[in-house]
Amino acid sequence: MDFPTTTPWRPVFLPRHYHWQPAVGPLRTSQYAILGGGRRASDWHAYLLGDGINEAGLSCAELYLPGAATYVDHTVTGKINLGPQDFITWALGEHATLTEIIADLPRVTLLNRRWGQATAVYPFHWILSDPTGQTIVIEPTGGPLQAQVNPAGILTNTPILATHLKNLNRYLGVAGDDFTLETIQAAKAVIASGQTLPAKTIPTDRFIHMAIRRWGTPIAENDASSTREIFQWLAEVSLPFDPKRQGQPNHNYTHYRSIFNLEAKMLTFQSRRSRRLQQIVLTPEMASHRNFPHAYPVD
Repeated sequence: MDFPTTTPWRPVFLPRHYHWQPAVGPLRTSQYAILGGGRRASDWHAYLLGDGINEAGLSCAELYLPGAATYVDHTVTGKINLGPQDFITWALGEHATLTEIIADLPRVTLLNRRWGQATAVYPFHWILSDPTGQTIVIEPTGGPLQAQVNPAGILTNTPILATHLKNLNRYLGVAGDDFTLETIQAAKAVIASGQTLPAKTIPTDRFIHMAIRRWGTPIAENDASSTREIFQWLAEVSLPFDPKRQGQPNHNYTHYRSIFNLEAKMLTFQSRRSRRLQQIVLTPEMASHRNFPHAYPVD
């Protein structure tokens, strides 16, 4: 996960019945426990999530969408008014399935509001998945919020998903703009040939790189092999940290890499600082009996 902030990100647990403050309005209360990559605010008592999984196996992650994301300037009466950085906590804390989220989207208004004392309002789109393998993307590009199926199961920063899929087909020499069986076959051919994949740190190259890895690579023999393989893929598209630019507001770099096993409800987390792999399982006992938020150490 890439951010400009220098605040350390770490695994974070949010319990059932967690009371949290959205950008406007009264406190909201989560129904489901959440485990994800996050941090505690440095200036107020709150936790921010960059991605996560809940006890039902539903996952969500935010990625930048500058130039396309639009938010509403004023609250709308009768709607659930959220800031962009409230979305993950709302989605995972109050829903067990993608169907529930899709049904709830017409009730949501995303506001042009900062989170806490942040200096900017961040433009996001979100990718959500469930244990069945279904994946959707939500992009606030104007009008009521809607979900679109993401057949590639991949998302990076800007542009919008449709443009990413079009670019992928163009790179692979596949006709049309949709992700199809022909796209998958072309990705397999690229991997089999040993061809060098796009390596620039721009989001378009990172999307193509990961999509070809995801669909062109034979399925690993077991979860352990799959985890090692995916972390290698993530390393290939990570944004490097430049110590000379530390503290600069426009220095985006990869703070951590993470993998969510939606069936096992397990987070495997690797901080940029320690490089240590941490595996944490969101067990039924954890969801039932832990009553307070917790930020795990990473060093």
